[in-house]
Amino acid sequence: MTAHRRLASIGAVLLAAALCLSACASSSIQTGAATFLSEHAAVAIRTASSTRAVEADVAALGASPARAQLEHLAAAAARARREAVQAGEWSISASAEGGEEAAEEDDLPRAETEVIAAADEVGRAMLALETFARREKPAQLARYRSVLSGARERWDESIAQLWHLGKRSGPPGL
Repeated sequence: MTAHRRLASIGAVLLAAALCLSACASSSIQTGAATFLSEHAAVAIRTASSTRAVEADVAALGASPARAQLEHLAAAAARARREAVQAGEWSISASAEGGEEAAEEDDLPRAETEVIAAADEVGRAMLALETFARREKPAQLARYRSVLSGARERWDESIAQLWHLGKRSGPPGL
């Protein structure tokens, strides 16, 4: 009986440890995402806001935009590019190694990596737009639209994932 009780006690301890590790891993994902968002949410919101403002300016362009309109557009694109560069300078969380939860724990650094890559794409799109606004090269406007389209899809998916992992609503989409 003593050996049976000892085995039952060991089994109970192992089960409790496994449950604790599982809960801790899930909690660490949320904690990591919440920490990331507390440090970077404001930059993400500014990046999304300035990008949408630039898109509105581009949509208001006529066939022959006035010089003042192009100068305003160049300044807005430069501002949005600076915001995107800040978002692209985030550091990636280290994912936990091994265990059954490793795939879930990889979600946070994967989403962070995707947001950073999208921010870099937004920066490239804004640079193309600045070039268009200063030199009036239609090819640069087309490049802006093309690059921004891909960046928007990548940003929106990854920022939604980050907000989800951090238990927040209303991710700042482009």
